[in-house]
Amino acid sequence: MIIQKRKKFHKRRHNKKNYVTLVIILFLLIIMTVYFVLFTDFFNISKIDVNDNKIVSNDEIILKSALRDGQNIFRFNKKQVINSIEKIPYIKSASLVRVFPSTVKIYIEERDIIGAIFYENTFVFVDNEQVVLEVNQKLSNTTIPIITIKEDAVGTIVVGDQLQINPEWVKKEVFDILNILQQEKLLGYISEINITEDNLFYLYTKKGSLIKVKNSDTVNEKLDFISTYLVKKDERMIVDLTHGGNPTYIPR
Repeated sequence: MIIQKRKKFHKRRHNKKNYVTLVIILFLLIIMTVYFVLFTDFFNISKIDVNDNKIVSNDEIILKSALRDGQNIFRFNKKQVINSIEKIPYIKSASLVRVFPSTVKIYIEERDIIGAIFYENTFVFVDNEQVVLEVNQKLSNTTIPIITIKEDAVGTIVVGDQLQINPEWVKKEVFDILNILQQEKLLGYISEINITEDNLFYLYTKKGSLIKVKNSDTVNEKLDFISTYLVKKDERMIVDLTHGGNPTYIPR
């Protein structure tokens, strides 16, 4: 009995030593791994690859991200980097992928300009979500319509925020019209959308016609006619669609 107890005691003691030794080895391996990952050059960033951007330059995106060559690929907060990039007004969303050992890939979804509000002798570029993208004295994009409205109807302009137009329903209507025209690939035929004192919507075409509509419902209801007229029949006419019946034409 005594011999058996001694054997069991020595066995437990031996097992305990082995367990302690294993823990120490694992601990040392973890320390070595952490040191290798965080404090050697192997995982330092050597390439930042920006994808799917057309409007915003690679340099601006990388600068906003605060990433740099030589930075450890693990030692930055992915969410913070994405949030910083998405503060650029023209960027709708961003995503980031670490490609080991030393590459960071950034994927960009940009906002598309849908129109430009003419306000205080400047052009306020906006997207289809009513976000102010840029304020510029020059109209750099001639494929989008200018939107004209009395200046006191426009609120404070802040780049990156939503456009303010009063009353709110007028803003909704003009953006609904813009979105319909964009979806139907007709936006490029329109040079200006004027919101009148009576809150009617005058669509001036690039060929010199004027199409008067009451609201976005009118555009939807007369979409086939508007599409055919813009693409095939634009002959410098005043076309009135505000009364709800058949279009009336007057030479312009």
